[in-house]
Amino acid sequence: MGVLHKELAANQQQQTIYTVALIIGALLLALLYRNYRLKQTSNQKLRALNGELAEKNVLLDQRNAENELLLKEIHHRVKNNLEMVKSLIALQSAQIDDPATKDAMIASQNRVQLGIIHQKLYQGTNLGSIEMKDYFLNLGEGILDSFNAEERVKIECAMDNLELDIDTAVPIGLIVNELLTNALKYAFPKQQQGVINISLEKSSNQNLRLEVTDNGIGKTAGLAPRGTGFGSQLVQLLTLQLNGKMRERNDQGTHIEFDFMIQKSA
Repeated sequence: MGVLHKELAANQQQQTIYTVALIIGALLLALLYRNYRLKQTSNQKLRALNGELAEKNVLLDQRNAENELLLKEIHHRVKNNLEMVKSLIALQSAQIDDPATKDAMIASQNRVQLGIIHQKLYQGTNLGSIEMKDYFLNLGEGILDSFNAEERVKIECAMDNLELDIDTAVPIGLIVNELLTNALKYAFPKQQQGVINISLEKSSNQNLRLEVTDNGIGKTAGLAPRGTGFGSQLVQLLTLQLNGKMRERNDQGTHIEFDFMIQKSA
């Protein structure tokens, strides 16, 4: 009886172990199945979110393309309007005989050269910046043409290609416009030939240095400034706008140098 009792107890213990093992296995299978279903549900939600994100990206790309096209159209229209104003001033100045008035009209005509900036913006790939070397060369060609000085004065641009944002390019363009106009009016009298040099470079601390020089007659000491003085005031105001300093010397011509402390965006 003792042996039989022991065998019966062992069988019961073994059955208990099998039962516990089956329960544990069933629980593990249930957990695995639950994880599988959760993963499937998560994948479905992720695919749905990815689909929505892809649709939003497509819509965003479409809107960006529309905005870019609209901005190009705006620059194109601004350029056309400035060119129209320039042409009207040119027509009016052609009918004026008074030399001082005619010079003032030509100076006003040259100040509308900003149309070149807008043309380059809508024709380029970057709508927020402009390449300055090419801009200076185009600006110089336009001013030489307005003074009929293409054959006797040469404008050189000794600088590397340099892109600036439009908020910086516009005032620098206006400054160079005034200096070129002033040089062509006073530096080379009596059909004298000469050269005007322009350079613009960015320093290691991202500030800008602009130099405009000519080999003309320079300024005579003690002689009162020529013209109305509006151009000089404009250059001074634009220099302050760019947080800059201006230095001028007259040695075998006129040498004007600017240091602009460009503020970085926050």
